[in-house]
Amino acid sequence: MISIRKKSDKYLFYEALERRLPKNHSFWPDVQKILRKEGGGYAGELRVDRELSESQFFGDYVLLKNLLVGNEVSYCQIDSLILYSKFVLIIEVKNIPGILRYDKETHQLTRQRDNGPIEGMGNPEDQLQRSKRFVKRLMVQQNMTMPIHGMIVFSNPSSILDKPFPNCLAIHVSGLYQALENLHQLYADQTTPHFDTRKVHQFFVLNEPTLSPKNQSHIPAKVFSDLLKGVLCPNCVMTKLNYRSKFWRCAVCKYKSEESHITALQEYRILFGEKITTQEWMNFTDMKSVATTKRMLSKSNLEKIGGNKNRKWLIRKNNL
Repeated sequence: MISIRKKSDKYLFYEALERRLPKNHSFWPDVQKILRKEGGGYAGELRVDRELSESQFFGDYVLLKNLLVGNEVSYCQIDSLILYSKFVLIIEVKNIPGILRYDKETHQLTRQRDNGPIEGMGNPEDQLQRSKRFVKRLMVQQNMTMPIHGMIVFSNPSSILDKPFPNCLAIHVSGLYQALENLHQLYADQTTPHFDTRKVHQFFVLNEPTLSPKNQSHIPAKVFSDLLKGVLCPNCVMTKLNYRSKFWRCAVCKYKSEESHITALQEYRILFGEKITTQEWMNFTDMKSVATTKRMLSKSNLEKIGGNKNRKWLIRKNNL
């Protein structure tokens, strides 16, 4: 069983921002820089997924991607959590080009590219160890004693690990199959306890916290006020759709749909938050009719908060 690899909330946020930000805006280069970084990380995770697909030769497994473990206040996000019948494997994926060196005294990872300046990087070993602690804590609560392993996988072809990590396995993605084979050899003894991977999978999914969209406070307020309003055409760049006779219509490409506002609702959730009033939706979409707006929100499978006078609508991540 393999879950779908989804883009991170940060990636989705900047995609939504790019979709509505004018290309001549002063903040446009910053958006492009972050999207390139997030896109590279996402591509690296997909490459690891492709390598993992060959691990079916080791038997059935459950692969959970971008899994949240913890609670709404304290949590970690795990790139890949693999449930085998005899052990759990956590994979931290890193798409970092250049020569990488780890200082075990300072817990500092540095990177150098093309004889350029040395840059400090986040320490993936500490991230991995933290993920293992969260997973272990959750499993102990349910009296589960499955062995937990972890590894760092570098997905970028130009990653060169000059100094290894002292307390965990760190490999290039090309060596993933061999690393998995070595792990399975540790549990080749038939007397090793077996676990029901589907039950363990259900346990992790049921205990995954639901997080509200983060407030991107580091972005200047003017950026949000300069965003293009309206429900946008999926085919034409920065083109607003017109709502007429229960359909959204594009005057340029003749696109027509009854549900284009669903995408706009999710964009609002990502950019501004999950609660919205009728007036805020009218401002965001440039709709003029209060009655039409209320009818549209009522039919959009949103949760209602409050009475008719001060009503807000709750835009959940997965209920549209």
